[in-house]
Amino acid sequence: MSRATAAYERLTDAMLETDPECQNDGRFVLDDQPAHTLSYICRACPLFDLCRDYAEIERPKGGVWAGKRYSSNSKAGTDE
Repeated sequence: MSRATAAYERLTDAMLETDPECQNDGRFVLDDQPAHTLSYICRACPLFDLCRDYAEIERPKGGVWAGKRYSSNSKAGTDE
């Protein structure tokens, strides 16, 4: 099992018991929403550490993860 898969499984397992603060909030997937305007929501989320761990390993192809924006045209999260 890859590190990314293991991190994702830990995150999804935790989501079975705790809803992430970003759930059903479309701003986390919009490209025009700066990550810094959402980071306060991420910091308050009980799943922040698991989300950050996954995102740092996997570098998702889009969205805001643990207060950082990821996109298909960047290799690292940004605070835009």
